[in-house]
Amino acid sequence: MIRFLHLLCFLAGLPVYAAAQVPLDKQKYLDSLQHVLSRAGPDSVKARASFLLSDYWSYTDSLRAKKYLEQGRKLSEKYPYLQALAWFYEAGYYFDHDVPSSESAYRKADSLLSRFPMKEAYHFRAKAWRNYGLQQQLKDDNKAFADILLTKTIPLAQKAGDTTYIGSCYQDVGLVFMNLEQYAKAEAYYGKAISHLKTDLANKTALAQTYLLGAKNYIFLEKYPEAKTMLDNALDLLEPYPGSALFLEYYTGEGMYYSRIADYQKALKSFDKGIALAKELDQAYSLQELAFQKYKTLTAQGKYKSAAAILMTILEQREVMSRTGNRKMIYSELSQTYARLGDMAQAHRWLKKYNELSDSLHESKFKRDINELEAKYQNAENQKKIVLLQSEKEKAVLSARNNRLGNWLLGSAFVFSLAVAAFAIFYYRNSKKLAVQKEINYRQQLKEMEQHQQLTFANAMLEGEERERKRVAKDLHDGLGGLLAGVKLNLSSWAAHKAIPQQDSRLAHITGQLDNSIKELRQIARNLMPEALLKFGLEAALRELCESVITGDLRINFEAFNIERSLPLTSQVTIYRIVQEALANALRHAEASDILVQCSQNKGRFYITVEDNGKGMNGSANGRKTGLGLDNIKNRVAYLDGKLEIISAANEGTALNIELNVTG
Repeated sequence: MIRFLHLLCFLAGLPVYAAAQVPLDKQKYLDSLQHVLSRAGPDSVKARASFLLSDYWSYTDSLRAKKYLEQGRKLSEKYPYLQALAWFYEAGYYFDHDVPSSESAYRKADSLLSRFPMKEAYHFRAKAWRNYGLQQQLKDDNKAFADILLTKTIPLAQKAGDTTYIGSCYQDVGLVFMNLEQYAKAEAYYGKAISHLKTDLANKTALAQTYLLGAKNYIFLEKYPEAKTMLDNALDLLEPYPGSALFLEYYTGEGMYYSRIADYQKALKSFDKGIALAKELDQAYSLQELAFQKYKTLTAQGKYKSAAAILMTILEQREVMSRTGNRKMIYSELSQTYARLGDMAQAHRWLKKYNELSDSLHESKFKRDINELEAKYQNAENQKKIVLLQSEKEKAVLSARNNRLGNWLLGSAFVFSLAVAAFAIFYYRNSKKLAVQKEINYRQQLKEMEQHQQLTFANAMLEGEERERKRVAKDLHDGLGGLLAGVKLNLSSWAAHKAIPQQDSRLAHITGQLDNSIKELRQIARNLMPEALLKFGLEAALRELCESVITGDLRINFEAFNIERSLPLTSQVTIYRIVQEALANALRHAEASDILVQCSQNKGRFYITVEDNGKGMNGSANGRKTGLGLDNIKNRVAYLDGKLEIISAANEGTALNIELNVTG
């Protein structure tokens, strides 16, 4: 944000007011920023555009200014430098209506931007200090403003290498000296400003403003040709932009110039143009400045009545009359104007107001001076007390330090003793806990070893049992089975040789007994080691097992899901034995008419459900003493690291839910 000064030229030396340096082509400037926001692009670029729009609207529309400021802050979240820059634009937002917040934000911006040693950061720090100085100038502290410009703003602008901005700062210094009626010094600084600003023709606004201020300064110096040259230079820059607010400055300067050279008609014409534009742009201070200059011209023409009417209009403007200096000047001018009109009563009335205000100011200044003297005296007395108190404090501090040292040594010894005792107690308790824990761990390890040995022994027993079953089944099938088959063949051959008829009852009885024996033998061999399991796999063997026990009074429903042929043979045999034992238990004890056998596999887990509608058991068999059949099932489930759940109730049947681990 760039803040410029505007001189309310009622009389030389009146206060300076802050106004914005608005681009000469305002609409083009506004459209270009809106275009940046509307198109796709980085957040950093859009954040800068939002900040500039906030600056643009901060003078006319505070709601829009706040909106764009917040938008810029949001877009700057990822960029620390832009977050620092946001404080600069926030200070500009508060500049006119909350001076303390604005001053605080400018200092915050300078502090945060000082972390970035780059030219742009120096440039914005220079702007921040310049605007902060303007706020001091608005408090009638021209000295502070000049000091800030010369010691803060210009050195930072030089670091930034910004020739144009240095020129703007020289313009400010010139305006300070012009307000102090030191026109020769002001002329020198305006000259420096113009020489710097001419190097950047793109920044026409600052150069035009300097020409206009320089023209006024030459008018006060009564250098009228130089003033006219300055006005013409400014007009050359402003003509392409007829709606620019800088035309208000131009019409003021042009009217003052014509008034000083006694061309009053041209002067009044210039002032009237400026007044019309000020009303159009809603620029209250410029409007009153132009009105006051018109009053001066009418007075010079001797048109006192019209001049008095203008003063009365200015008197009604609260913004202008809120400053004591302005009120004094207007009261004085009214008194003189009414005296010229011969209305001595009104002249005396306004002179009295002027004197009362002057006396009030003098009394206020006198009281302020007395208070300052009293404050200095009190400060001197306080300094004496402070020195005495500091001496006493140093003695007390030394004594307290010695006491603290002694107490610290005693306390340290006591704490050390406590620490040693605490460590000893802790070590003893910890050693005791460790010993107890070691004993617990040792017992746990023994228990685990015992369980492991029992499991190993059980596994070995089961594996041995299966091997023995396989051997006995083979011997029965190949040995005794073959022998019985041979006996039957020999008997049939003998009967045929002896011509014994096949219908012979004794021969039929003997042959039937042999057939039953062979069938029973094969059934025993199948139970010992099912042939279908070895030939066709687990699913076929289980299906054959279920079908083999179906009778007219017993239905068995077998369901299989996703059983893999690649299961290890030992796992297949164990699963077969579990289902075989479960069916045997149901047949022997359940008195059931329907049995459901369901087997499924999910990768390394195998699930078995055997459910009947028999008479059930009294309560669950999970935790109570069980028979040999259930013990065999439990051992085989444990062999495959599985889980067994038995659900049973009297007259409601029994369900066995088994989950087995069949990986590798």
